[in-house]
Amino acid sequence: MKVFITGITGTLGKELLQRFHNEWEIVGYSRDELKQAQLQRQYPNVTYKIGDIRDYDALHQAMTGADIVIHAAAMKRIEVCEENPIEAIKTNVLGTENVARAAFYHGITKAMTIGSDKGVDPVNAYGMTKALQEKIFISYGYNCARYGNVFGSRGSVIPLFYQQSQKGETLTVTDPNMTRFILTIDEAVELILRALNSPMRGDVFIKRSPAARLGDIAAAFSNNIKVIGKMRGEKLHEALISSEEFTRLTEIDNGYAVIGKDLVRSEYQEAYTSDKERLLAVGEIQQLAAKVLGVPQATETLTMSTPTQPIPHQ
Repeated sequence: MKVFITGITGTLGKELLQRFHNEWEIVGYSRDELKQAQLQRQYPNVTYKIGDIRDYDALHQAMTGADIVIHAAAMKRIEVCEENPIEAIKTNVLGTENVARAAFYHGITKAMTIGSDKGVDPVNAYGMTKALQEKIFISYGYNCARYGNVFGSRGSVIPLFYQQSQKGETLTVTDPNMTRFILTIDEAVELILRALNSPMRGDVFIKRSPAARLGDIAAAFSNNIKVIGKMRGEKLHEALISSEEFTRLTEIDNGYAVIGKDLVRSEYQEAYTSDKERLLAVGEIQQLAAKVLGVPQATETLTMSTPTQPIPHQ
């Protein structure tokens, strides 16, 4: 089974590589030559292709012979997409169309992409492009996996907060009362496999996930916290399922599937947002951080075990 993975050098791509390099014939595609070289030394049995998903011809050629496509490449930083919306469109929208079209013309019947809670009722450029990314794959009859924040992923606040706390630096928080859906990389991979192994009909698979307050995440690492105020394009709470999508929703094990075409029920429901989910306590966040960061001493040095009180602006 030949599996073509875009964004092979990202958090998810590397996780799939680590887990399945001996089970799948993997072709990893990305534009980062240094990280590809580093991966090649670690996983020499994998085929690596340098290329940009913005380049249809290179993508189409690299995908030749693939049986399955997992599209994980994207511009992901909210502030970068907000400052460079056209570049976000080129990668997340036009690049996604290239991936789906190449898969379709190669006759690949199993393909899926990674959605985001920020694509549900989006307020920023990143979320808008991720919403369209899902729509594109759905239009080709391919499935999607949608989730919130992967705990400890590259570019997230978890490794940043840990590094800052180790240096005795002040942790900066935009709004301590913001809530975000949280899941582990294991749960993300499980959802991706669910989307791949289900009938291809343009469905979106969603895992029910707990949430965490940003203030509690920071408090799991330090009491030295400064509130700097909300950034442009940030929501107070994220949504995994919109009100309209409840008309096409069906329940699956530990989650939901939004059916691509058929109405399941006629009534709308209130959107499934992160403030309605169970909030992780500081102690639970510490345990997750210790596991993800591989630093057992973290749970010894971080002593808070109850949710934080509101943090005053400074």
